[in-house]
Amino acid sequence: MAGDALEDPFNPNQPAGDAPQPRPQALGVPKPGHRPTLTALLSTTDLDQATASDLDLPTAPPLSHAVLAGDDFDPSDFLLARRHAPLDDLRSEFRAYLATLRTSLVGVINEEYEAFIGLSLGLKHANVSHSLATIRRPVLSIRAEVTRVQHELDDMRAEMSAVLDERKDVREQKALMRRLLATDEAVAKVESLLQVGDAADKGRALDLSVDSPAKRLERVASEYTHMRYLVERAGDLPFVKSLEPRISRTTTALQSDLSALLSSILAGSPSAPSYREELTTALRTFASLGLVSQAEDLIRTSVVRPFLRHAIHRDALSPSSASSSTSSPPDTASAPAHVPPFYRLDPLALPVAASAPDAAPLAALFNRVLAFVAQECGVLLDVAERTLADVQVGGQSGGGGAAVGPKRGKEDSGAAPEDAREKVEGFEVLANVVVDEVATALVGELGSVVFAAGRPTVFHQNYLLTTAFIARLESICPTLARLHSLRAHPSYTSLLKRFQLPVYFQLRLKDAVTSIERAFDVGAASGGGGHEGFVMSESEAVFKALRRCWDDEVWLEELAGRFWRLTLQILSRYRTWLNDNVPRYVLPSSSSNANLSALAAGNPPSRSSADGDRSRLTPSAGGTRPGTPGAGDDVSEETTLRQLTVLIADARLMERKAKELFSERIQARLPGESEAGAADVMTESLSAVTSLVPSLSSQIVTILVKRSVEPLKLVRSVASQVRASTRKGPLEPSYFVHSILKELGAYLAGPGRVVEEELRVKWATAVVDDIAGRYAAILSTQKKTEDSLRWLKKGRQGLSFFGRATSTAPDDGSTDDDRVKQQMQLDVEALAEDAKALGVDVDASEAFQGLRRATTSEGKEGEEKK
Repeated sequence: MAGDALEDPFNPNQPAGDAPQPRPQALGVPKPGHRPTLTALLSTTDLDQATASDLDLPTAPPLSHAVLAGDDFDPSDFLLARRHAPLDDLRSEFRAYLATLRTSLVGVINEEYEAFIGLSLGLKHANVSHSLATIRRPVLSIRAEVTRVQHELDDMRAEMSAVLDERKDVREQKALMRRLLATDEAVAKVESLLQVGDAADKGRALDLSVDSPAKRLERVASEYTHMRYLVERAGDLPFVKSLEPRISRTTTALQSDLSALLSSILAGSPSAPSYREELTTALRTFASLGLVSQAEDLIRTSVVRPFLRHAIHRDALSPSSASSSTSSPPDTASAPAHVPPFYRLDPLALPVAASAPDAAPLAALFNRVLAFVAQECGVLLDVAERTLADVQVGGQSGGGGAAVGPKRGKEDSGAAPEDAREKVEGFEVLANVVVDEVATALVGELGSVVFAAGRPTVFHQNYLLTTAFIARLESICPTLARLHSLRAHPSYTSLLKRFQLPVYFQLRLKDAVTSIERAFDVGAASGGGGHEGFVMSESEAVFKALRRCWDDEVWLEELAGRFWRLTLQILSRYRTWLNDNVPRYVLPSSSSNANLSALAAGNPPSRSSADGDRSRLTPSAGGTRPGTPGAGDDVSEETTLRQLTVLIADARLMERKAKELFSERIQARLPGESEAGAADVMTESLSAVTSLVPSLSSQIVTILVKRSVEPLKLVRSVASQVRASTRKGPLEPSYFVHSILKELGAYLAGPGRVVEEELRVKWATAVVDDIAGRYAAILSTQKKTEDSLRWLKKGRQGLSFFGRATSTAPDDGSTDDDRVKQQMQLDVEALAEDAKALGVDVDASEAFQGLRRATTSEGKEGEEKK
């Protein structure tokens, strides 16, 4: 029954033993070999060729168990036969076949259920454990054999590793031995080249003697660098330590030969044909060995220091030494032909001995140094800092060789951080030798003369000459990195720090403050202003101090910020002095006078502002200085008027001259400050100086009005005088009219002429407007009085405009009124002419036009009411 249960599900009646072979194929056991997928078939098949009409295309066999279980079944052919069928149809066909298989399997299990149960029971009662043990025994045997073989392989591998390690050690020892032998040979070769030691190959040395000394030492340096490389690779071994005495001797000999070579080259003339080539070779050799600092020391001791010891000494600026040096100054502009064009320096301009007798020797000394740098060091600097700028310095790279001498300590020189500037490699002869030696000589030999800040004028000249000299040296720096390195050098910074600029500024500040305060203390006793145009000597002293701060003989670029601050402080001090010296004068309390301050300033009148100005401008009795325009309570009106005028004139002139000074000098010399911002600050400071002008102008106008209103009292007598006269009409203005503006004209032509024309016209206009208003008020009052009298006498008899009886002679009354009107109009026009002579535009004056209307309206109303 068990055999029946394994029948073909598609043919249950056939026994399982009849067809044992097709069953595995029906279960889908894969055949050996690679079978491509559908995607691979579709991508590699030539569909155009496959669909050609002359091809014998295979027909699609039906999907059945007989086809799938056959010996000649090929999945590729099966799928290729159905390539025209859609994928959905293929999927549906396969799913239907799968359902058929499942149904057949369920049917077989149901039909042969008892056989399946019997097979399970048979397996349960059989000796399964024995069978399993029998099967396990050979498996364990195989496992033990595999373990034994694995152990043998591990032993063989360990033995092989030991052999390989031993061979590696032998190989390393051989390599080390070769390095040691090569090191010994390199040391011996260098000894033979340098002719040191017992094993020196003198024949080889004689063979090299055909080359120039510079070329020979360059080759020796190459061998020495190779030797040092081998010594470093050999490590710290006893054999290497035994070579150290020989290496030290070769190092000393090489340094000695190089030093002697460079000294002999430097002792020659820079104009020699072979000088540049030999110098280049020698310096390149020094750089390759890392002996840059030693080469710079040789240049210092062989070239620079001997000259500076002879040129810069304690008596270098004495008259005898100065006369010999200034008589024939070196011409660095026309340098010899061997000097490179980049290193041809222009000499400093020698100051005139009469204006700067102490600066000429220093300028001549600097010119000698510049000529020396150009002529004696020009080729040297060109080779060291330009030709050899890209040469790799030995001992500063990863594996190029070892430095022979000590490393240079520029990191401790106060230089800028490494991330802020580019690092300089190679020689820095200009910074480390030339500038260092010059700065040391100046500070050590001439420090008490050049850097003395006690004499500001000499200090200023010395500072300008020194900075110009340093600028000449900076101009020959080939790169920006070398310029930064030069400016960060300790000698460079210490040289500039020896010029005590804060002390110099304090001395200049003291001079400015002393001159200003002395002028304020002396005051009028020193006389009036000078050629600057100021009336007061105090104002002239202030402006001279302002201008002095920005003179070429005083100003320094490094102190521009401090001088700018001092300028603003001087203006503030001048404003305070003006405020403290305004004379006390109590303005009248009338509303017209109270608003004159705003009128003079061109602003709407304000009573509170005028009162505030008067209280602010009234100094204490003890606040005045002798000889200044300050006054006590008993100062006369004339003196007060003159003092006010002088203060206004100088304040306005100070404003104009300070603005001119700012635009011509100050603005271009301010340090890093926007022009608009500096101009605003200057304007604000000058506005504070001239802020007193409106208040002082109101006081002047008040005094002038007070002097001019006295003749107006005679206006009331014009009518009676005209009626008493027998003339038919007026021929000339009243006698008092020209006296009204007489005081104003005398003031403007006298004390007031120190003020500019524009302000004088403003004052005259304010006075005329006030007088016109008073004049019109008097006429209005007189008119009201006449009207009152006329109404009182209206019942008895008619009165004329000016009170004469008209009952007996009406024609005469009318004539008198006309004559009075004509006289008043003539007086007003005469007053207008006087005002025009003073520059007043009476046609544009509302007050004066009101005065004219008053005379016209009074005449008309008089005629109407008669």
